[in-house]
Amino acid sequence: MSTFYICATPIGNLDDISKRLIETLSNVDEIYAEDTRRANKLLSHIGIKKSVRSYFLGNENKKINEILESVKDGNSIALISDAGTPLISDPGQELIKVLIENNIQIISIPGPSSILVALTLSGFDTDKFEFHGFIPKSGKNREIFFTSLKGLKNTLISFTSPKRLIKDLNEFINYEIENEIVICREMTKKFETIYRGSAKSLLDELHELDIKGEITIVVSKSDIPETLDIDIEKAADRLLGFDIPKREIAKILSSVSTFGANEIYEKIKDS
Repeated sequence: MSTFYICATPIGNLDDISKRLIETLSNVDEIYAEDTRRANKLLSHIGIKKSVRSYFLGNENKKINEILESVKDGNSIALISDAGTPLISDPGQELIKVLIENNIQIISIPGPSSILVALTLSGFDTDKFEFHGFIPKSGKNREIFFTSLKGLKNTLISFTSPKRLIKDLNEFINYEIENEIVICREMTKKFETIYRGSAKSLLDELHELDIKGEITIVVSKSDIPETLDIDIEKAADRLLGFDIPKREIAKILSSVSTFGANEIYEKIKDS
């Protein structure tokens, strides 16, 4: 039976490639990749000569029918991303849904993950954690992201770019977020570097450095104080009687309850 393979590739060190992945890429009929140049570099490293077709954020929807028809014609296909596991902050979700709807056999070949590598390096709680993709660049989503960190109940992992790292750290300070942070740069590569501390101490350390490469940020869960036995709705009604912004009311009530600031804000925003 023709099969579609979701293939996780090394996140930096090419020696992390598995025997199973090599066998899969050697045997499939077609390979689709986010960046054909990076894919060819990987294939060259493992001695495979095979043409690679593009599949990236800009053309993913256009490629769905092409891939579906190819699999139906009996071809086995592998999908790889620039690094790590496809679909994780990368295109491919809609494609997989379509393949499932058409009863196509799908196999995921596991491999290195920057999310799990960063988590295990952090020293933070690994029992429960959240992955939030890339830190939003701007707008309401960015505000929601940083506001939610005040009452973070689990370790959080996110990506950012070297160009936005300093701006993101400043945002931690603007929102008075005191959680410990671990910044993982170029994991598994020759110049892998790990930075640890508060947003302020990290800014002091990094503001004059020319940071380059892949960046993964891990944020410790918040030290949530014991909650007070208060009636949140009644307290919100009281505070709404004063000239206090609703976002501030939500933050205040979140700090003394088990409710998140966003959850409280959604309840009172139209009051």
